[in-house]
Amino acid sequence: MDDDLIKTVSAYRRLAATLHRAKTHERLTEAAGVRLDRPDVQILVHLLDAGEPCRIGAIAAGLQVESPHVTRHVAALEGRKLVERVRDPDDGRAWRIALTEDGAEAASRCRRVTAGWFEGATAGWPPEERAELARLMDKLAEDFTAHLKARYPAR
Repeated sequence: MDDDLIKTVSAYRRLAATLHRAKTHERLTEAAGVRLDRPDVQILVHLLDAGEPCRIGAIAAGLQVESPHVTRHVAALEGRKLVERVRDPDDGRAWRIALTEDGAEAASRCRRVTAGWFEGATAGWPPEERAELARLMDKLAEDFTAHLKARYPAR
């Protein structure tokens, strides 16, 4: 392995550890003005990013977790009126999960807080470097996910 790859992995681990600390999540939800568990935020933001209602399995696949995990959290979010079940237009027997207006607002606030942190961290960067980071992070996320799916296909 070359040194650049080792540095990349090390930097990613530091960033991921910072973002996944319980204290960071507390700061996020406090700043966003929402009281949500980490998986709840992930589900809401996933739905916001998707831009349309999703089946439980699609949410689980997107978050790379098991469907029962998503089902439990969706039920709690539904109870709080942050998501709702809507008929799947492709299969009238199936359901998709949609954000309610309150759920979309909570997800948007969480996204804005996180984006603000990244904006603050990169405030001194030239616009070209910020654009390059966005392009490379998107490419890494796509390629890494595809690589793991190919290497470890679903059972």
